[in-house]
Amino acid sequence: MNNSSIEHTYNSNNPEMGKSDPEFYGRSYFTDRIDKMLSEMKVSSVFYKEVLRSLLSSMKLSYIDDQSEYKEVKLHHGRQERVIAKKFQENNLVLPYSTVYQSAVSEDAEKRRAWGMLQMSTKWDDATQRAQRVVSYVDIPVKIEYTLSIWSKYIAHLDQLSSQIRSNFNPHKNLTIKDTNILKCYLSSEQDISKTDVADQEERLLRKSFTIEVQGYIPSPKFLLTNTGKITNLNTDFWI
Repeated sequence: MNNSSIEHTYNSNNPEMGKSDPEFYGRSYFTDRIDKMLSEMKVSSVFYKEVLRSLLSSMKLSYIDDQSEYKEVKLHHGRQERVIAKKFQENNLVLPYSTVYQSAVSEDAEKRRAWGMLQMSTKWDDATQRAQRVVSYVDIPVKIEYTLSIWSKYIAHLDQLSSQIRSNFNPHKNLTIKDTNILKCYLSSEQDISKTDVADQEERLLRKSFTIEVQGYIPSPKFLLTNTGKITNLNTDFWI
């Protein structure tokens, strides 16, 4: 996909420039119409959902148990500390157990663009077998933080899973979602938060927590620019 910032204004001295050229229009032409269409749109972004789905599908956890058998560990979504603690007390929890959830989102200040900057790109249309011009505000750079936790009864199993998670990020992991560039995913911290003060008759529940940072861009709503200069809606996989 070819992106370029739009900073051009109409040049009346160029007789070869027509309405099919983006440079024919001033910047305010795009911003006024895009702002109007955005105010009338009733859509919701599913970008975070798609990133989480990609992260869940890419993390394959497993270990070798005491009988030298290969065991897979399913990664569950959500904060489940209380549920896990209750199931463990009731002896109704299959260990090891793992969870992941989105714990924070922040703007990536180093990649921030100027307010109101537009980007022009092209999109191939299979029906017409032609490239279409797409205009939008620039995408929003963000850092998405996820917390991945592992619970285990035995330290040997916990160590196997921890090293497996660490080896997945060397130095980063790539996540792929539709209609966007590959997102880079980093392991920023690892912490042992096992409960150490347990009663003599109580079994110890071991736990490690990992902080994963995903760097990417939240796609802005996209609009088609027709050959006549008209701007129309363009639905994407991230806006419903």
